[in-house]
Amino acid sequence: MGFIESRAAKWQAANDRGRRRRKDKQWAKDRRVAGEEQTGGRGFRSGEKKHITDRKMGGRLSLTSKEHNYISERVNDILDNLTHHYKRHYCFHLLKHLRRKNTETSEPRPLIQRADALPHGGIITEGTLPQCMDGIWTYCHLQVCSNFAVESRNSREVFEGGWSCKTELVLSGSHICTSVPENCALVCEMCQHVTGKSDDRLACWDCPTEFPVFIQHPYGNPVCLATGSREEQTRWANVLRAAVRHQSSALCREDSPESRAFLDAVLSMKKLRGRFQAEACPIGCEEEVLAGMGMEEMKSYLKETVFPRICTYRSRRRKTWIKLLSEVYKAAKCHVNTAMVDLKEELSLYHLSMKKRISAGLHQVGPLQDHLANAITEDTYEQMLRCLQLAIIPRLPRTLQEVAAPVCDGFASIWEYFMETCDDVIDVASANTPEKDVKKELLTLLDSLGPDKSRMWECLDRLELSLEAREWLQDTWRVRGEIWRPLLLRAQDALYKVVNMCAQMFWRQVLRYQCFSSEPAHLTAALCRVRDKVVKNLESELLVLRSESILEATLRITLPAFEQGVNKQDLSRYDAMVSSEESLVIQPDIIFNSTLREILSSYIQSEMKYSLPQTFIPLPVCISSPRSSISDLSEPVYHEELAHGVCQHTPGYMSEGSSLDSETLCPSSVSDREDTLDNSEKHVLASWSGNGPML
Repeated sequence: MGFIESRAAKWQAANDRGRRRRKDKQWAKDRRVAGEEQTGGRGFRSGEKKHITDRKMGGRLSLTSKEHNYISERVNDILDNLTHHYKRHYCFHLLKHLRRKNTETSEPRPLIQRADALPHGGIITEGTLPQCMDGIWTYCHLQVCSNFAVESRNSREVFEGGWSCKTELVLSGSHICTSVPENCALVCEMCQHVTGKSDDRLACWDCPTEFPVFIQHPYGNPVCLATGSREEQTRWANVLRAAVRHQSSALCREDSPESRAFLDAVLSMKKLRGRFQAEACPIGCEEEVLAGMGMEEMKSYLKETVFPRICTYRSRRRKTWIKLLSEVYKAAKCHVNTAMVDLKEELSLYHLSMKKRISAGLHQVGPLQDHLANAITEDTYEQMLRCLQLAIIPRLPRTLQEVAAPVCDGFASIWEYFMETCDDVIDVASANTPEKDVKKELLTLLDSLGPDKSRMWECLDRLELSLEAREWLQDTWRVRGEIWRPLLLRAQDALYKVVNMCAQMFWRQVLRYQCFSSEPAHLTAALCRVRDKVVKNLESELLVLRSESILEATLRITLPAFEQGVNKQDLSRYDAMVSSEESLVIQPDIIFNSTLREILSSYIQSEMKYSLPQTFIPLPVCISSPRSSISDLSEPVYHEELAHGVCQHTPGYMSEGSSLDSETLCPSSVSDREDTLDNSEKHVLASWSGNGPML
């Protein structure tokens, strides 16, 4: 019996080996066909088959030590370059900040420039529902905190390790959608280069309910939430969109020399490396921005070297690419987080040192910066004037029209929405509502301005450019599509912040009045006074924010063409004006780029004066411009207008918030507009042509 059993075992083992060989042959054949499509017919490299067999995946992809080393090298290279650029830009912004601080008045800052007053520990919404993460469906408890952090907890992990065991979802730059076709389109966009069958289904598409909510990160596996009703689906989608908007605009909300230096350092690195869309605003916090830069640099390496080595069936190639991106992004972010700990300690010491140094020599460094800015402006005046005439001005009126139309529409809808809410609040007081229900009703009405409300998102979505406008701007200015989404998220976040702060202001003002037990007439009068005060603040804030939003978007579109038209200048002759000690603070190339930006910004503002309405109404189909054609202007007037733009906002005193005052709004009549234009041209021609722009 033992002999028979041993023969049977050997026969079974031989059959198993045969099945494995046949399976490996078929696997290699499928992979060879896919490899030939990817590599132009070269097939496998020598010694690759063993590596492929080792990399066969079930659910999770593991990176090799060589790939981890490559990721670490790329991250370290980015951080080394970032440190150099950051220190240079930090000195420039710190000097501007200190000069502004010494000259600013005691007037309160606009709401948009104040820090977020988001309470920590509160919860906007939460619930336990089926969730698909990394291709596995489980029941998880998901909650969105008041600071828009999104936390997911698995019941088993919580049972074993406590409530602190959680997964915090990174939503910066993510897309939120509520249907499988929408998510499929996003996945196809991620996998454009992947060949093979396109009918492979992801696990998240098999939602157990009819109301899915998808979270699609640019470098991550899609996450799906299975909600139970249409109302629940809408609520979760709105709250998650608010979290995406808030997390994506983290850096833009900060108004400090550190955040501005980081943004400028990232943009400088993008321009020098030449692999990115330099005018696109970075999305997310510092670590996410740097990890995203690393992913953009490593994409070609992943496509050409790593992905072809991963053996998988053709029908699974899209899933494999998504898993690869997800694992590489996690590894890159882990390396960034580790390296940033030491870098932040180093930079904190640098901040203290430079603050002491610049503060002590502010009376010397400030005038030197002004002198350099004046010299650069005078030397490049003719070239900048020619570039404005040929490259910017002919296309600027139509550009302002395409940019300002959706912005004005969105602000008009928000204004109408807020006014309707205020009227509803006053109606509650005049309807003889019982005393115990007045506060409850008021809170309910003000809560209708919250991030989970569909009406709020209908207003915020009006800020988005139309498809025709994006196509025209991309064809005219040669900008890529990556520029639009960061601008939209930033504008939506700023607009919601102002509305939310005004709603909180309304509630605080109401609580100051001890009139809930008074007569309805007294309560109505008190609420009317509160409404008038809050609406006045809201109007001034929205006017400033609307102008800033249009200006920022127009600058992002037009500035690359202006910089290219002016060309790279030889700034070595300005280095002789700066001593070795002052060279740490005074950077001629940064001053030159800042001068270009401020000149173009000033000219755009001069055009905006006559394009924006004074009230919150949608713009007409066509925006009339007093300077829509170059041939309508005489040469002297043209020089006066450009000089006006240079003199209005110069690099020395340009505020960090870059806020626009009420003068950017159009005069009430055509005659006033013409008089204003003529007077400003005469004033600026006399001031700038004589001595250059004064800082």
